[in-house]
Amino acid sequence: MSKNSRSNKQWWDPHSDQPYRITPAQKHRLAPAALGEYAITLLTALSLSPAIGWRYLFDRPNPTSMTTRQFVGLGISLDAGYPDEAVEMVNELGVKELLLRVPVWDLERIDEYVAYAGRFQGCRFLINVLQHRDSVRDHNAWRESLRTIFENFKYITTDFQIGNASNRSKWGCRHTGEYLRLLEIAEEVREKYPDIRLVGPSVIDFEPLAMIRALLNRRHYHLDKVSALLYVNRRGAPVNRQFGIFDLKAKLRLFNAIASLSGHGSGKLWITEFNWPLLDTKPYTPNSGRPQTTVDPELQAHCLKDYYRIARQSGCVEKVYWWQLIAPGYGLVDSRGGQLQKRPAYYALKALLRDSEI
Repeated sequence: MSKNSRSNKQWWDPHSDQPYRITPAQKHRLAPAALGEYAITLLTALSLSPAIGWRYLFDRPNPTSMTTRQFVGLGISLDAGYPDEAVEMVNELGVKELLLRVPVWDLERIDEYVAYAGRFQGCRFLINVLQHRDSVRDHNAWRESLRTIFENFKYITTDFQIGNASNRSKWGCRHTGEYLRLLEIAEEVREKYPDIRLVGPSVIDFEPLAMIRALLNRRHYHLDKVSALLYVNRRGAPVNRQFGIFDLKAKLRLFNAIASLSGHGSGKLWITEFNWPLLDTKPYTPNSGRPQTTVDPELQAHCLKDYYRIARQSGCVEKVYWWQLIAPGYGLVDSRGGQLQKRPAYYALKALLRDSEI
């Protein structure tokens, strides 16, 4: 299936690499199953908030032992094009930790994804398995998709993030319970692949209730690493606070406190997506015309450096992946006009890896 054929799908925006927004009616927030999930989430949060608060206030995470090159990751995309140039730029940057999205709806091209990953010699991969609504509707299809991905990538990597933005309806799961079933199926499938490590729950943005529901439950799965897609661009700089309390460091500490109480995950957090969308890059980022949520290229570079520094010094995080290398609306490199233009953020990331100090 080609990029053009996928771009014709009504639910996928090829410009910004994400599903289109869905209508409120499609979210089914008042459906009995969704209301039940909300009730479980509220009861869990209320009952465990003292323990979470205690961990948040008094736990003092130790600094990660990861080197800078183990800590700094980068997302790449087959559909961004320019594969030769992407390999060259990854080598120039010195990045060794790469994230590659593999959509379950595009497995006709699984050989292309595997061949693309194989170009980046000497790099470690996290494969991000992208779900959609049909994954929830047809669990057998989801199961077979996971088997296909695990089997084809088993000689390249052991790390697989199950799902993406699990708390966003447009990605397919109308409530967390639907996502948890996808995790349970992933746990079943990996019985034949004992070396595989599962990563999740890939909660996007700062939504503690979603993280609580995804991690503090009695469902049957285990996450070898706890991940979050922790965007903070809507607050501006990473040091800016949400709700008057939570700057980036505080957000990481809270997520770490929640994860520390879970029987499903272990170790420090992996932040598997963050970026700052760029002003006036419509349609390549949905909020391109909003100065309060987008930045100019120079400020993007500054925020990138601050995010990595704060995350590293927090002691809560083991890896952080910028999303992504080539993308007109938010990437390190602009591909508009058929020419690759490296932005200030590209050189900021290169400097972080060159100096090996964050």
